[in-house]
Formats: sequence, structure tokens, C-alpha cells
Amino acid sequence: MKKSVLVAFAGLFVALSAFAQKVTVVTEEYPPYNYLDSSKKISGISTDVVEEVLKRAKIDYQIGMYPWARAYQMAQDDPNVLIYSIGRSEKREAMFKWVDVIAPYNVYLYRLKSRTDIKATDLAGAKNLKIGAVREDVRAQYLEKEGLKLDLVTDDGINTKKLAAERIDLFPIDELGMVALYKREGMDPASVVKVVKLDALSSGLYMAFSKQTSDELVNKSKKALQEMQKDGTIDKIKAKYLK
Repeated sequence: MKKSVLVAFAGLFVALSAFAQKVTVVTEEYPPYNYLDSSKKISGISTDVVEEVLKRAKIDYQIGMYPWARAYQMAQDDPNVLIYSIGRSEKREAMFKWVDVIAPYNVYLYRLKSRTDIKATDLAGAKNLKIGAVREDVRAQYLEKEGLKLDLVTDDGINTKKLAAERIDLFPIDELGMVALYKREGMDPASVVKVVKLDALSSGLYMAFSKQTSDELVNKSKKALQEMQKDGTIDKIKAKYLK
């Protein structure tokens, strides 16, 4: 057999081998980034970006939505797991193989507009307040590290109800997520106001692989995402959801 044919077969084998490594994609309900639409399909800004990345990288996958703590644990324990939309922090840096930012993320502590008794303008001023947060979420991890008193729940929908009932004083969420969440819960986004911006968390949402995933899959995904950033695909996806 000619050398050129052998090389071609070798290349085909490598490509098929990579495609055969089916990836388990995990996320949570967090609109407008990832959520179940009216047809029960997982949609959202981040979802569209991730699926396009995997399509371009020719990586086979199956996607599922879970409570965040479970998705987070799966991405730590199992090989070939991709988790999104995940915040990146010093604590998490060595826990995953990071691809890159897939969506904007500007996080604030919010209070009820009617709670004019809450005067906090920084984290120090929030130390004696009760703050709602999602278990194992990067926001909870950060606020806990800063010494704040947390009331942990499984999802942010619970926080909206607790805030309305004044069972918590504040909760952290990004701007886009807050508006989408309140609309989903049938509540008025204008009923809450920003108190403190959490600059340490406002660096974007990422996609990341479990440590047991091959560098080949990670690098293929990085390349595909870089192409999407250059050709305007990311901006088009964001525009579709933010219009």
C-alpha cells in the first residue's frame, strides 16, 4: 500500500477516534443562558454557543440539565464531561480543563426595591445580612470566602420567592439572568434593584471539561470557539436572545 494511502487512513482513524469519544454535556436551568424552552428543548445563549462549538469540532455529545450541585459533581468525577455556563475562579482553576468565555456575565447583589432599610454599598456592609445563593455555585463560593452569611438553595427561582417574602435580604445574580429569571417566575424585574457589583465574578461564563477528558477534545473545542469569535457567530447568537 502506498505511503500516501496509509497516511490518509491514519488521519481518518484519528478523526473517527475523536468523534467516537462521546461527551456528556451538563448544565442547569439558568435563563437566558441555559433553560428548557416551550418544547422542552435545552436552549439559551450559552447552549447555542456550546452546541455550535461541538458541531464544528465534530464531537459527538448528549446534553442534560441537572441541579447545579449534581452537574458540578459530575464534571469533577467523570471523564468526557463538559459543563457550562460555569464561572471561573481561583478555587476552580485546577479542577477543570477550561475552554473559554461563552457569554457575558456582570454580577450584582440585588435587594427588593421596597427594602430601603438595606443600606449596604459594599460587601463589608452586607456582612450582617442574609444572602440567598445556589449551592456549589461560584457566587456562593465567593461570598462564603468573603465571610458572608448564606442561605443555600438548589436554584435561583427559590431565591426570588424568598427575597419577595423577605426571608433573605439579598441575592447575587447577573443582569441578564435576573431579568430572564424574574420573567420566568412571573415576577416584575423592576421590583429589585442593584446594591453591590461583584467585580471578582464579572468576567464571563465559561465552558469547561472534566480533568479526565483528553487534551485533543479540549483543543478542538478551543479552536472551534476561537473561529466563532472571529467570524461573528458569537455576536449573532447573543443578538438573537437580547433583541
